[in-house]
Amino acid sequence: MAIIGKIRQRSWILFGFIAIALFIFILEAALDKNSLFGGGGNGKDAIAKINGSKITLNEYSKSITQYEEGLKMLNPNFQVNDQVQAQIQEEVWSTIASNKLLADAYASLGLSVSEAEMGDLMWGRMPHPLAQNFIMKVREVKPDVITKEGQVDQAKMREFITNIDQIDKQNKTNFREMLGYIENLIKDDQVKQKYAALVGQSFYMPTFMAKEVVNSGRAAKTAFVAVPYAAIPDEKYKVSDAEITEYIKAHKARFEQEATRVVDIVSFNVIPSSDDTAQAVSKINQLRTDYLAALPNDSAFVARNSIQGDRVDYYSKQEVAQTNRNADTLFSLPVGTLTNVYKEGAYYMFTKIEDRRIAPDTVRAAHILLSLNKGTDEDKLATNKTADSLIQLMASGQKQFGQIAAENSLDQGSKDKGGDLGYFSRGQMVKAFNDQVFYKGMLPNQIAKVESPYGLHIILLIDAKAPTVVTKFADFVVELTPGDETEKLAYDKAVTFQQKNQTAEQFDKASKTEDLAKNIVLTQNMVDVPQIGSARKLVQWAFQQDKPNAVEFFDNDSRYMIAKLSKVTPKGLPKAEDVSGEVTILVRNEKKGKDLVQQLDKAAIGTTDLHTIASKVKDAFVVDTALVRFSSAYVAGLGNEPKLVGTVFGIPVDKVSKAVAGEQAAFMVKPKSIDETTPEMSGDINAYKKQMQLMFISRLNFKSIFDAIQKKANVEDMRYKFY
Repeated sequence: MAIIGKIRQRSWILFGFIAIALFIFILEAALDKNSLFGGGGNGKDAIAKINGSKITLNEYSKSITQYEEGLKMLNPNFQVNDQVQAQIQEEVWSTIASNKLLADAYASLGLSVSEAEMGDLMWGRMPHPLAQNFIMKVREVKPDVITKEGQVDQAKMREFITNIDQIDKQNKTNFREMLGYIENLIKDDQVKQKYAALVGQSFYMPTFMAKEVVNSGRAAKTAFVAVPYAAIPDEKYKVSDAEITEYIKAHKARFEQEATRVVDIVSFNVIPSSDDTAQAVSKINQLRTDYLAALPNDSAFVARNSIQGDRVDYYSKQEVAQTNRNADTLFSLPVGTLTNVYKEGAYYMFTKIEDRRIAPDTVRAAHILLSLNKGTDEDKLATNKTADSLIQLMASGQKQFGQIAAENSLDQGSKDKGGDLGYFSRGQMVKAFNDQVFYKGMLPNQIAKVESPYGLHIILLIDAKAPTVVTKFADFVVELTPGDETEKLAYDKAVTFQQKNQTAEQFDKASKTEDLAKNIVLTQNMVDVPQIGSARKLVQWAFQQDKPNAVEFFDNDSRYMIAKLSKVTPKGLPKAEDVSGEVTILVRNEKKGKDLVQQLDKAAIGTTDLHTIASKVKDAFVVDTALVRFSSAYVAGLGNEPKLVGTVFGIPVDKVSKAVAGEQAAFMVKPKSIDETTPEMSGDINAYKKQMQLMFISRLNFKSIFDAIQKKANVEDMRYKFY
């Protein structure tokens, strides 16, 4: 938790922090008596029921708003798009449901977080990741909260908490609010982790199951006689609607379905016209003309108008190639080149090659960080004088860099290492620091000064590795977008289509000559729709309909759409007519299998010779040797036949089985040889059992456990009516 950990621009830390927050943030709402957990609302606008308990629209909406506000507090640059919005809604829903379903379990198990445990999670030797983030923010205004050893100074942190309101007022920060959020997040996370750990420890694998798992690698050679169902004429086996219905009921787990909607969509895409293209070309050409007029003082123009702004940087050829740009061309252009206008995707652009040099890919450096105090000119002058005197001490040999770093550096994480920051790559440090060690031509053992937002750095370059050619360039871009007239033309076409085709029959007839996407299946909480993209409003509309054939207009980013609802499928078991084709085959095969089993068993009376049996049953054939494995249901020549595999491993070698009706055929088997054990079975089965138990436990987490609980609960989710 050194200052350099903040200086280094590590985006993964932020992403990890936000990911954790996304999972557990909503606990704050649980502490609000007026929140959805407090039973507010009159239930008239219920968006869900969980075991009979209603969740209202007002409560759910309030929690989503609190969630978003909390995320923005933790990360002011946090942006919400359709995908993120959908993720937030799911996280809010998950927390609501878990608290509703597990609150009693938490209480009966005594799951809570004590003050001592909370203190350790916040300020102990291994703080929770959320606490670490908070500590790093505190350190920006109070560096001494971290000891020389990189641990939290408990006394300094207590002092900070005592004065937190005053600190917030002085620094215009929100530490008090942030601390409350983070503490609640950590408590919720800990309770969930404890619950998951308890469930995980309850997992037990019986010895017989362990043996089956270990023995799954066994193989067998077998002969079999089989009669494929496909060889029997279908006409002999009629299937009624009643039989289809009974089959569905008897196999509920197989046919249970989520609610879906099927739509057909006619799209009127808003594509830039030739006039739009001409305007974009004119704009980029004018921008290039303005750039030329700004020469030779073009730096301000670059900062104002390039897509890099004031952060024009160096890139290697490999880095440019990863962006799908033409790296060979870019690196072959001489420094100073201003390219002609060219097109990349939906953009017209030109590029200025500003510099090219050889820079190391990785360096090792040490630094001494000095404070610039308030950053006034006088403060900077005084700090630079101090830095110069320290550099003079090193130059004279009176003191070594490491000794001066230990005595003077503000970076508690590196000062005790002589200021050594270790090896790091281009782009990991704050820009001014990065540019100095990579692009200013420093050589090992050289010393330089540079200012950054964190203070004045005295830098010692220790080592430089993997020199490579890097190029600094600025891009100027104009996006090709549809103009107002283009938008209006597409809109008018879409409106006209809708007005003329307001029934399903009219839609079907007119859509044949349009850009039509058919049979798009929608699920209840879908955001990204196949072939369309982000279209939550379309999904919401479709699930608000109880009957098919409705037609509606939608504005969706770069297209206007007219959608027809073709099919409404409710949650539960399907109607017989909806799965008639699939189930008819299954029922018919059951009938065929029953008849064939009787024929095969009758043919086997008085003989164990498979060829003799086959000769008595029409369309039967014999495979003299087939290799099957206990771990696989596949049988060469038949396909997926788990019953055949199970039968082979369930009877003695050279014994002929009774006839069995399988997936694709009816059959009898005669095993020739069976592996009794696998190499793994030579060890202690208890050791394998323990190993497998640990493996299964490691795969369990709160989400997987809760998903299983939620499936068994009485949950009625009606959010689609509102979101």
